[in-house]
Amino acid sequence: MQTRATFRLSGPAGLTAAAITGRLAIQPTRAFEQGDPVSSRSASTYGSSLWLLGSSPGIEDGTELTGHLHRLLATLEPVTALLWELAHEGCAANWYCWIASHATEHAAELDRPTLQRLLALPGDLWLDVCGDGTDDE
Repeated sequence: MQTRATFRLSGPAGLTAAAITGRLAIQPTRAFEQGDPVSSRSASTYGSSLWLLGSSPGIEDGTELTGHLHRLLATLEPVTALLWELAHEGCAANWYCWIASHATEHAAELDRPTLQRLLALPGDLWLDVCGDGTDDE
């Protein structure tokens, strides 16, 4: 099984990723400002600021999804009030979770205490679930 989680804040017009960083006093894993190019291969630009905090530098093998979420929660729970302020000011939040597993190998489990901790913070839970790419089919 491979997993990773990212807490994402998308700012409304006028609220920059740099301003979000300053208010939270947390360095994001990645940040983009409105108008930044999406890719060097495309003329598309970001329509709003985007502030991302990842649970790990990359996708991890063998780490349960709850482990990733607990890492993020440990960083974000101390700034719960500030996150809610940003949400009330128009920031869209979500917990983007990526899970890859062979169909018969593993089920991702989200226990009730973890779900309760997530509910105390803004943001919907997004699950991107796919195969791990190792099938011989």
